[in-house]
Amino acid sequence: MTRCAECGGPVKTRREKHYRYAECGLPNVIVDGIEVSECQRCGETYTGIPAIEGLHRAIAAAVIYKKGRLAPEEIKFLRKGVDFAKRMGTTPETVSRWENRKAPMGSAADRLLRLLVAKETPVTEYHVDVLAQLAGAERPTKPARLKMARGPKGWKFQPGPALVGVSRPETQ
Repeated sequence: MTRCAECGGPVKTRREKHYRYAECGLPNVIVDGIEVSECQRCGETYTGIPAIEGLHRAIAAAVIYKKGRLAPEEIKFLRKGVDFAKRMGTTPETVSRWENRKAPMGSAADRLLRLLVAKETPVTEYHVDVLAQLAGAERPTKPARLKMARGPKGWKFQPGPALVGVSRPETQ
């Protein structure tokens, strides 16, 4: 029997069909088939997410293809490393304002961030013109609702009618 790392109590594990993956920093990401373990004594929970780097790449790919401007939470999720502001041609203070809803990210910066992520994220299965899709999207939108599932080739975005604000990517 598995024991809790906090109190040593017994741990019960279940597979959760639609796990809300708030730990990634985005409020609307649902991941299918995640193992969740909970201590029966103290209530501490542990999640087992396989291939988490691949999941994060798949989430990033789905976010950059959503309709509308990036939400502050999505900006924070997509940026990587301390040189982000420099790569975007701005200051760390400006990035902080984007992420804390103090100032909206401009459309040119939104597009540049998406292109930077696309360059670093292998998204070979999508054939969507991101820049054309964003034309006219002037206001920031709410974070996209994303449903992620792990298949034989890794994590994939599962488009569906419940996912408002995300365009359905075309596959090969």
